Amino acid sequence: MPKPNDARGPGRPRSERARRAVLTAARELLTDRGLPGLSVDDIAARAGVSKNTIYRWWPTKAAVLMDAFTDAFSGRMEAPADGDALTRLRTGVRRVAQLMNTPDARRPFVALVAAAQHDPELAAALRERFINSRRAEVSRLIATGIGNGQLPADLDTDVIIDLIYGALYYRLLVSGAQIDPAYADRLIDALAPILQTSTQ
Repeated sequence: MPKPNDARGPGRPRSERARRAVLTAARELLTDRGLPGLSVDDIAARAGVSKNTIYRWWPTKAAVLMDAFTDAFSGRMEAPADGDALTRLRTGVRRVAQLMNTPDARRPFVALVAAAQHDPELAAALRERFINSRRAEVSRLIATGIGNGQLPADLDTDVIIDLIYGALYYRLLVSGAQIDPAYADRLIDALAPILQTSTQ
């Protein structure tokens, strides 16, 4: 089944150039203006496409905005494919912290999360197009670590993810305290007694 943002009208294959223009326009407008008042008309005008073109590919403005964010930044948050589980987890968390320490990623993400508190469609898009995929990636990493004996067999994956990313997003969205790779290291070091097996 195609993803929502892959929907295409009959006989109208997606133009990659137009798609990139729409995502770039949405990202620039979100950064320049913030979310309030931003419309599909604004995005279409900046991208040089019709509003109908956008709606052929994305069901809502929220879906456009989330794809604009994930298209630009999700790949920069991924943990490396090689190495032991704890090192991969540490590197992945450091990458998230480094990215969220840059205004280009931090400002649109904070705007999206804030607006999602009052916009059910945007909240759903945030979960489906960003949070769920991030959790799934880290869950697979932890499952692999448990399977090969690098992480404890009784590790509660959901709680570990909540502890790590809850701490990062608390600083990002609530306290405003510094978030950077050094903080990511302190966070993983604090959890090391839970994440290490008895043989380590």
